[in-house]
Amino acid sequence: MTQALSAEEKLRLKKQWTDLAIRQAQEGQWGEAVLTNKNILNMFSQEPDAYNRLGKAYSELGQYSEARQAYSQTLKYSPANTIAKKNLDRLQTLQDASAPGPVGVDRIDPRLFIEETGKTGITELINLGSAPVLSRLGVGDRINLVVDGHRLLARNAAQETIGQVEPRLAGRLISYIKEGNRYAAGILTLDLHLVRIIIREEYQHPNMFGTVSFPSQGSGDTVRAYIKDSILRHDREEDDEMGTDDEYYDGGDESEDLNDFEFEGNTDIEE
Repeated sequence: MTQALSAEEKLRLKKQWTDLAIRQAQEGQWGEAVLTNKNILNMFSQEPDAYNRLGKAYSELGQYSEARQAYSQTLKYSPANTIAKKNLDRLQTLQDASAPGPVGVDRIDPRLFIEETGKTGITELINLGSAPVLSRLGVGDRINLVVDGHRLLARNAAQETIGQVEPRLAGRLISYIKEGNRYAAGILTLDLHLVRIIIREEYQHPNMFGTVSFPSQGSGDTVRAYIKDSILRHDREEDDEMGTDDEYYDGGDESEDLNDFEFEGNTDIEE
């Protein structure tokens, strides 16, 4: 007969499973993340962090009913939990809009966003798309930058418009794209009223040699260059939704800062 686990062994397993669940979420392994978080809940049945992670995994799989149940369990044991409340509101928006199943989401490859001075910038989208479109997005999703005349549109994998890059930055990037440069972008911060994206120069055409896509702060530009240190960090808000032992990531300002991971750097937009 298998000996019952001690309290210390249970806590050790919880830590291992939590780390695994976060890694699976970062890598978009949502089916595996469901199983891992259920393992935690089988041992710690009142663990709000695990219920939030489970709700996130179900949402990514398009299993919205199960996601609602998971977030509701979070509120049962943590009534003031802002992540669960926000995501239940988001799921309600999806239901009210009779939204279709999940779009084939393309997640960011973190290696794309290793800091290089002048090659990575952060900006806030304007003229945002509809609530149903935004509700189907997640922090960490890759987005497509599409030139539309003098506008630079941000679109999801289903080619739905998420928003528009502000005109000054758009004008410069469009001219560089026409010269042969290529850019990758992903969602950095997200709620129904705010979408902040990170953009990286993936390829510089030889004709553009020496041209800086994202001038450093103080050059009069409207986007801050992505500033060094770590490419990734588990933000306190992020750690919440992924569920570490800290408070959940979507905590303070009700915006989802890297639902799966967050990039460092000042994300304010200069006027």
